[in-house]
Parts: sequence; structure tokens; C-alpha cells
Amino acid sequence: MRVRHRQIPSVGHHAPRWATGLLVLFAAALLSGCGAFGDLGQPTSAHILTAPGQNVQQANSKLAIQVLPKAPANPAYTVIIYHNVNTVGEFVPENLTVPVGSVVEWVWTDEFDQHNVWWVDQELVNSPTKGAGFKWAVKFLAPGTYDYYCTLHPGMLGRVVVTS
Repeated sequence: MRVRHRQIPSVGHHAPRWATGLLVLFAAALLSGCGAFGDLGQPTSAHILTAPGQNVQQANSKLAIQVLPKAPANPAYTVIIYHNVNTVGEFVPENLTVPVGSVVEWVWTDEFDQHNVWWVDQELVNSPTKGAGFKWAVKFLAPGTYDYYCTLHPGMLGRVVVTS
């Protein structure tokens, strides 16, 4: 019995020029960090939501919030970061309304997981990722709605509405 070998037409070693260009563009985008996420997978395109006529100076985040090295002895506003089995963590209260000039302190109490406070507005200073016992304080200097979340746990969302 004679076995016949069928010759398979060779596929060229060169891809069409458009495909090569597309591949180069895709590789360049990946290497440059282009896309919806920046360093460490953190969102980079976001904003502060404000009421009409109340503009927040996003170009200089120091005008919107000021991170304090230490909260006052008895801050008027506190957000507790708890452990929650459904979302892994929780900001309590989730929504807070404060007047301009107020200091809000976040207190980490979750002994099981680490958390952070990451502002939706990319211009604002974010908290470090920490565990139970850490405290972080912010003074709000401009009216607006400041949304935040924990980058490690998508179900953890919070909002501070600053009124004039």
C-alpha cells in the first residue's frame, strides 16, 4: 500500500502589512500603560461630581481636600471601615453630608482584610492600603460630591457630600 503525502500549501511567513501595524499598535498600548487603568490597576479617568455652579478646582487637589497628618482629638465626622461577609468590607456610614471646612476621619477596624479610601477623582490624594488600627483624616475645602471606594473590594463604596 502506497501512502500519498499531500503537500499543504505554505502559509507565508509575513503577515499582511495592516496586521503587523495593528500588532505594533496593540503592543505599544500595552507597554505604555495606555487604557482605563494606570499603575497597580487603579482607575485613572474619573471626576468630582458637583452641583451646577459649584466648580471644584481639579487641577489643584489641595483646593478640594487636604489630608491631615492627624485628625483632631474628637473629629465631628467619622467613617468606620468594618468587616462585612457579603462585601468583604463596608464604609459606615456609606453616605455623609458635611459643611465645607469639615474634617472626616476614616478608622480601620477590620481585623481580617486590608482596605483603602480611593477617590473617584484622580486628582485627589488617596489613602494607603492598611489594616485594623489605622486612621486617616481629610479636611474638605470645596463643596461637591466626593465619591470613593476600596480598590481591593468592589462592593465597598462611599460618598461625602460637602455643602457650602
